[in-house]
Parts: sequence; C-alpha cells; structure tokens
Amino acid sequence: MVADPCRFPVVTGLGANRIDRTPCATFLQRSGSFRKLRHPRVGTHATAAMFRFRKKPHGPFDDTKSVQRWIASLPVNDPLAGQGELLLELRRLAERTARRTPAGLAAVFIVDTKANRVVRTLMAQYAEHANRSSKIENQLWHALFDLTQGFQTCYAAFAREIANHSQHGKWQELLPELLTRQLVHLGHDAKIRLYRCEQWIPAKWTELHATFTRACALKLERQPIVLNAKSGATTIEREYLAVLLLLRADPGNLIPHQVEWVAAQLHEWCQPLRLTVEARAALTFYVDLAGSAGLRRRALGPLDGRVLFVDLQPLHAQFVQKHSELEKTAKTDPRTDEALQRRAQLDLFARIASRIDPEFKPVARRGDRTPASGAVDAIIGFNNITGYLREDSSLPATGLDAGRSFANTMDLAVFGRTRTEPDTKLEYARRRLAAFSTSGGPWEMKDMSASGFRLHAPMSVATEVTLSMLVAINRGGTDAWVMGIVRRMRRLSANRAEIGLQLIASALIGADLVEQRKDDDANYAAAGEQAALAGRRFRGLFLSFEKRAGDPPVQSLIVPPAEYQPAKRYLLQMPGSARPIRYGRLLEQTSDWLWSVVEALEPDAAATGAAPDA
Repeated sequence: MVADPCRFPVVTGLGANRIDRTPCATFLQRSGSFRKLRHPRVGTHATAAMFRFRKKPHGPFDDTKSVQRWIASLPVNDPLAGQGELLLELRRLAERTARRTPAGLAAVFIVDTKANRVVRTLMAQYAEHANRSSKIENQLWHALFDLTQGFQTCYAAFAREIANHSQHGKWQELLPELLTRQLVHLGHDAKIRLYRCEQWIPAKWTELHATFTRACALKLERQPIVLNAKSGATTIEREYLAVLLLLRADPGNLIPHQVEWVAAQLHEWCQPLRLTVEARAALTFYVDLAGSAGLRRRALGPLDGRVLFVDLQPLHAQFVQKHSELEKTAKTDPRTDEALQRRAQLDLFARIASRIDPEFKPVARRGDRTPASGAVDAIIGFNNITGYLREDSSLPATGLDAGRSFANTMDLAVFGRTRTEPDTKLEYARRRLAAFSTSGGPWEMKDMSASGFRLHAPMSVATEVTLSMLVAINRGGTDAWVMGIVRRMRRLSANRAEIGLQLIASALIGADLVEQRKDDDANYAAAGEQAALAGRRFRGLFLSFEKRAGDPPVQSLIVPPAEYQPAKRYLLQMPGSARPIRYGRLLEQTSDWLWSVVEALEPDAAATGAAPDA
C-alpha cells in the first residue's frame, strides 16, 4: 500500500521525538512549521488545545469549595450589593437549562445560611428607616422580597430535580433539608408582606400545605434537621407551625418592629406545639391541608377535608401570665420611659392573646357599624393636612378674580353680581384639593361607626399609607372635614386595599402656635398677642371631637414631635381667635406627629378634660 504524500506527521510515542518521515513531514521540518505540530508535552498551549478537551469553567455554586471562595469575595459593608449578586446566581440556577447537581444544592444550603446575616441587616434597616422615606422603604422592601423569592424559585427547581431522581441516594439525602428551607422562606415571604399589612393569596397557602403534605407522606415532618449550628435543630413540623402561627397572631395593624419581635419568638412558642389527627379539646384550632387558609378556630359541627388540630391553650396561658406580670411592673413606676415601653408591650400582648385564644370573645364595640357608601376625598399625612388647611384659611383674592372678563363686568352692571363667581370658587377649590389629596383619586366608604370608618382605597395610594398615619376625609364634597388615624390595613386585591380609621376629630382647624417669651414674672401672665408674636411660630392641628350628640366637645392638639415642650406656654392662634395654652397629657406619639391634650390658661377657656380614646 502506497503512503499518501499529503499525510500529516503522526506522533508515535508520548516522549516522542520519533516521527513518520513522509515527504510532507520532511517539508514541514525543513520549513520550520513542524514546531507547531509537536506533541503537547513539548509544544505550545495552542497545540495542546488541539489534542485534548477544554474543561468547562467552574461556577460559584458547583461545589462547597467554590461557593466558600465566592462568599468571601462578596462586599461585606454593602448588603444591597451582596443581595444583587446573590440574586443573579440564584436566578441562573433556577433556569430550565441550568445544570443542577447534589453538590450544587449543598452549595446553595451554605449560601442560604450565610445570607442570614444580610437578611438580618436589611430587616433591621427596614424597621429603623422605613418611615423616613417612601423611596428607602420601597428599596429595602423589594431587596428583602426579591431575595426570598429567589431562594423559593431556586429551591422549587431543585425539588423538581429530586422528583425526577427518586431512586438517587444523594438527591434523597438532601430532601429533608430542602423541604425545611422551603418552609423557612415561605415564612420570610409572609413576614415581609406583613410589613405592608399584606395577606397571602390562596395560592401561597396551597404551596405551604403542599410542601408540608409531601414531608408527611415521606414521614419526614418530625426528623431533626440542623439548618444553623447556632440555633440548634428544628423540624419541618415546627417550621410549618411557625408560619401558621405568625399569620394567625397578626391582628392586621402591627408595625415592622412588632412583626420582627413576633417572628423572633416563634421558635420558642412552637417548641411544645404538635399537630394531631384528633382534637385534644372541644375548643381548639385546626388547619385544612386541602384548603387555602391558615389556622382557624374550630366551630361546632363536623369538619371536612384533610384536617389537623393544634392546641394553643398552653401558649395562650403563657401570654396571660406574661401580660399580668408586665401590668404589675408598669404600675410601680408609670412615668418612666420604660413604663411607656411596657404599656406598648401590654397592648401587643393583649392583641396577640385575643388572636390565639380558643375561646373567642368578641370585643364590645362602642357603636354598631352601619353600612355607608359614596366617594370621599382623602388627604394623608400631617404636612399635607396642615398645608391644605393653611390654604383654606387664606384664600387669595387674585385666585377668585382670575376669571374676570367683560361678560362678568356686564353681569355686575345688570344683575349686581357675577354669575360665574361660584364656578370660579369651585374650580379653585378643586385645584387646591388636587394639590394636597391622594393621587389615586377618591376613596370609597364601606361602613362607619361612632369610633371610625372602613374605607377602600386604590392600591396606588395604599402603598404610601402606613399604620398610625393621619388621614383627613371629606364626604359628599362638603366643607366638613373629619380626621382619623390608620389603625388597620388589608390588601384586598391587586387594585384595592381596605383601610380602617379610628376617628379622633369631628372637626379640625389649622392653627399657629407662637412661643411666648418670659420677660419677667410680673407681666408674663398678662402677656398678650403683641408680645407673643415675637416668639417662634409653627403649625399645628386643633381638634374637636364629640363622642355623643349633645356632649361638650373634647379638644386636643397635634403638633410636630420636636415642638412638644410641656414646660413652655404658647399662644394658640386660629382664624378669629387667639388664647394662651400649655400642653397637657401626652396621648400618642409617632415619628411624624404628636397628639396632646390642650390645657387652657385663661379662666374662661373651655376645660379640655380628656381627649378621645386612643
């Protein structure tokens, strides 16, 4: 057989300086091009790539060593930047075409444990700074929400992978921890939504029950699992109960700081709790694994579905005991700052205890709710309300005369009045209201009582409303404005939210407070308006509230928190009147406003007594 003259040189050994001396090989050797075709051991890197496969580059989640190096490279002092990089990797792993292995899932577990520090930092920042700016609140909230959604999506992709490898030992060993972490992040999802008073939709409840049902089918619900060495072992049943109890304990008006406190206590609260097939008492709570709701009080009669029972009576007894201890401690020294914190804790314990009490005792209302309907104009926030009332008290004459024309002059000559003046006033009032009212349009009244209102608001404005925010509303386009405090919020749909207002003022007036200077003791009490005008001036809201028809009105005052100085005297200036006052008993305080009793200094001034019940 004749050799092919165009044949390339062939390496005949690994050490191989021996080559096939074909004419083509001789030509290449003489021309100097043979050096490019030498064996990889003695050739260049480009030649090496021709004789062996290139290794696929490693990703940060391929194994535990890679993920440890990747975690060390994350910025330590910038939790938002670390959250962004982590979210990108989780989304990459959740893609349909991504390659998922048991080692990769173990790496995700490590990242999940390390990410707790970032999550705690972001949650602490949210609880502290969310009320300062809606932009900061939105940024922190979405950072937390997107991160827990990223873990949930990634774990769901690995759960499908394990279902496809039901006989694979390494995959099945990771299943208990995977199910536990899925429940943990469902709990994070519920907690983050409670920051904005948002409840779960039925699909989230179905996902929660399906995850626990899968663990029960495999008999994994009470298997000890260590997610974090510092916190000790937990179980799937305990994490499932923690989510149920968090959503059951929330009365709908907890601030983020209180939500965080409740979530921190869940590990201890769920220690003695167990889910049983049969009820241990007639009055207990149950959960339907085939339903789309959480814990419910058992009613008289049979129950349908896949029902499990949990006895919350021991936990309720602990709340009652803790409440009595705090109450005794608060009575010993009621004027200190610690006593104020204890009273806030007392209120929180009372609300949670009523939610987990198997023997439901409805709270007696001060008045029956009556159905109501119609659109109402709403102004939210202390600054917007005071700004609107300031404009109302000083209507510019130029604004009312802007529509004057030759036709109006003829109307004055013929009829003695301007026929278009009411229209001009109405148009000016609309523009003024649009400058201070909510951007989503009017709210809808649902029902009312002697103590408050239930309203439906557009979701576009509900994201700006927070608990303990002041809201002034006006029904039917009249001049009568009333004011309340947001006490309860609930998301109804993607477009509507329900807001509960506690009524604190049946009439409100924008007022100026002028600090009176103390020149000397002789003329201080007789200091009038002339001397007071030289002092510092700031805005406030003077409130009048009638509990029942015919009763004398109860008067109070809302001012900025920095202006509350009980030892000083002020001149309260309202349209057509002025009188010296001093702050009385403090009723309620937030970061934006302070509510206080008014103590009149003139003998003939109306006694203020007490303000409306907070």
